Amino acid sequence: METFQHFPSQGVKKILVWHQGGLGDVLLAAPALAAVSRSFPAARFIGVGQPRLWRLLDGTLPLEEAWDSGEALWAGLYQEGQDISPRLAERLAGMDLALVMSPRQRPPFLARLRQGGVSQVVWLPSFPEGGSEHVVTLQARRLEELGLREVPVPVRLRLETVSSEDLGLDFGDRVLVLAPGSGHPAKNWPLPHYYELARTLAWDAGLKVVWLAGPAEEGLLPYLEGLAAAQGQEVWVQEPLERVARLLARSEIFLGGDSGISHLAAAAGARRVVVLYGPTDPRVWAPWGEQVTVLTPPGEPGPARSLADLPTAAVLEEMRRFLSATGPRTS
Repeated sequence: METFQHFPSQGVKKILVWHQGGLGDVLLAAPALAAVSRSFPAARFIGVGQPRLWRLLDGTLPLEEAWDSGEALWAGLYQEGQDISPRLAERLAGMDLALVMSPRQRPPFLARLRQGGVSQVVWLPSFPEGGSEHVVTLQARRLEELGLREVPVPVRLRLETVSSEDLGLDFGDRVLVLAPGSGHPAKNWPLPHYYELARTLAWDAGLKVVWLAGPAEEGLLPYLEGLAAAQGQEVWVQEPLERVARLLARSEIFLGGDSGISHLAAAAGARRVVVLYGPTDPRVWAPWGEQVTVLTPPGEPGPARSLADLPTAAVLEEMRRFLSATGPRTS
């Protein structure tokens, strides 16, 4: 178990944050990490996990470096009963605080970090093991238990400003971004529904449509590219996350499912984010932000709730309601 119950009160200059989660998990942790940063304004963060995800937070958090948790030297944190290698001890030198974000607390892992020279080590849950508490709320409660009463607020990514032309857009384009895929087919709204909605809104609201396709959409890509080409729409295939974030920040409205890209849309500042949840529970996993709208088919979260039962008309109605209430963006 932990050897102390509160964050250190002062003297924290360097904080190691261990988080091996995916895109959505890391972005959901950002409000808690920003609250920690406000409590220790002189501290710099070292993110350990997937560097390409951590780099999205550069400028939003005081990120000094991003390290790959897959490096062989980190194996020493799992080897109980052995001495910490000099190379690992050197890597951990100067860390005043380590935040370990994982689904459950692992006392031996925390102890190895202390053995490696980290002054203070705390655990924050990366997501709940049960129940319906949202990840951000869960982490805020844990921070309060540790004596940190900074209230987490939605985090907006600080992105390098680029011109519309750099994104392949005209200045006056109102952009609809669609991300139809996810890590599991059960979390995907049927592609024909996306197509019907995109065709209708492009015509009715004069929206420029951009589809996002990553590794999860590889099997859909030939069909998707054919649909888009027939309607004069664009498909972005496996673009760097930083560029996708800039497109999302410029977008009028985003539609997607339970995926990391939906979280990126909210964090990047898409004007409206509409997210479709079927078997998974949006009370736990939904993107966090005032501009987020969650739509679900009938029934309780679980394997029996299918996104195929969410009609196109219901999603169109929500998106039209927003579009009719707002004018074009001024920036």
